[in-house]
Amino acid sequence: MIIAVGCWRGVGATTTALLAATCMAAIDANGAWLVEADPAGGVLAGRIATPSHCVGGLERVAFPAERLSVAESFTAAAHVTGGRRIVLGPADPFRAFACHQPRMPWAAALRDLPGSVVVDIGTVRAGSPIWPLLAQVDAVLLVASPEASAAVAAVEWVKVVGRISPADPGLLDTPTYIAFVESPAGIAFPKATLQTELADRLAGWLPWEPAAVDLVHRGADGSDRRLRRSALMGAVNQMIARLTVPQAVASK
Repeated sequence: MIIAVGCWRGVGATTTALLAATCMAAIDANGAWLVEADPAGGVLAGRIATPSHCVGGLERVAFPAERLSVAESFTAAAHVTGGRRIVLGPADPFRAFACHQPRMPWAAALRDLPGSVVVDIGTVRAGSPIWPLLAQVDAVLLVASPEASAAVAAVEWVKVVGRISPADPGLLDTPTYIAFVESPAGIAFPKATLQTELADRLAGWLPWEPAAVDLVHRGADGSDRRLRRSALMGAVNQMIARLTVPQAVASK
């Protein structure tokens, strides 16, 4: 399964993508991948200890110097930590943007990777180069805050299937969900209100736990006892179950 994780207004897409990949690695016998494909530039190289040869790995997939298949290039570029294979995007936004206009097209090859795949697409805006990539995914997860203006913007974005300007091709038939990251900022909608509004489009309600996020950044995997006790990771596991069950039913 391939899940794209992004946001429309606010932050949290990269962290949620990392947590999702951590949970999926624990339940998929083939492990999980996290591909940092935010065209504004990657940030994970500054959050996790990464070998120098793995920094900006997506650029080497998009513009290979060796004669490898795309799947082999992904494997060569990946940083393996906590049961996840992470392909980091370039920090420089110009180089990150160029990865979406590659010499070696890589989006379709995500299907060839063993295991589940999570793709961090960053903030979705009109004219973003990520739209062709979204044609390859099984589900789109939009991360938002329950703060009133952010929540309303995210809900409306889902209702119009991502098409808010003539420059947007929209999401066509790709199932789209919202996960709310509970945060103390602003005036927030209650969980029950958003559940009523979104129904089965609500993927999850994630309590914020900096200690759990720090553990994952430091390489802890889903079997770590401290993460198994985490309310945040428990909520992420429930979210992944909601996203994967409809795909399992559809494939039968």
